[in-house]
Amino acid sequence: MRIPNNENDDFSKKLNGYYADIENIYLESMKPHLTTREVDVMLQDGTITKSTTFDPESVIGFYQSFLKNLKNWEVSNIQETTGESNRIYCQISTILDNYAIRGYFGIQFNVLPYYKPDKQVIQIQRELFDISVKNSTLLESAANIGNNAIKQELKNMALDELEFEDLFERLLQNQELIVRLEDKIKNVERLYPELDGAEKKKNSLILGLDNLIIKLYQISPTLIDYNRLMQGEEGIIVYFDIETKVDTKRKNSNKSVNIERMKSPTKKKISELFKEIDSVLSKQR
Repeated sequence: MRIPNNENDDFSKKLNGYYADIENIYLESMKPHLTTREVDVMLQDGTITKSTTFDPESVIGFYQSFLKNLKNWEVSNIQETTGESNRIYCQISTILDNYAIRGYFGIQFNVLPYYKPDKQVIQIQRELFDISVKNSTLLESAANIGNNAIKQELKNMALDELEFEDLFERLLQNQELIVRLEDKIKNVERLYPELDGAEKKKNSLILGLDNLIIKLYQISPTLIDYNRLMQGEEGIIVYFDIETKVDTKRKNSNKSVNIERMKSPTKKKISELFKEIDSVLSKQR
């Protein structure tokens, strides 16, 4: 049973009320931790401009404080995901009588890479361009010599007149032939030792350029629901699940909950759990 829910019974409506209060306090408590600051950044063409970012560490600090003050919930480690979905979130849970209750608090945001406003960026880009131009000429020369060497070797073995498919079949059947052709290619590569040096230099420059990248974190400080979270929208989210325990030993549960069969003391305890979250979040503001 997902909270908020669409049920019409009194307790379900009460749960939605608790949820609405928690959601509102959570949003207002989180907003100060999403405050942005302006920073200078460099674009790929060397243009220096300004952008904004919030501090993810402030969000993590918020969750740490929140989780530390919950007394009646099991708390998880704060999780971070990057890539297609950039999230920081935490989860809480508890077992109450015959029910498992879980809560999810998180944010989803964009990560934008820029260069630091540093002259080294332009210098490295120029060096990479020069290496690329030089390598292009060397590779073309090496390719021509290599092709001629392979053709000559095939001619020496009376294989130069074969169609490609027939030659390919011969190669698959004759490992020694492959080794001979590979040796010819390696001999050509030895004529261009500067290519190996240039590749190492290129990799070193790319690593240096990567070290000059800074990441900016951006988010819309608005509430989103689970569906929008799955669609990758930026925002702040909280939701709860209440499930019926099926097998206590194996910790299996059933997502459906029959509210009518829930005992009054259990409802009262669940209400107290939600009130605790409300109280703890209120103190974070």
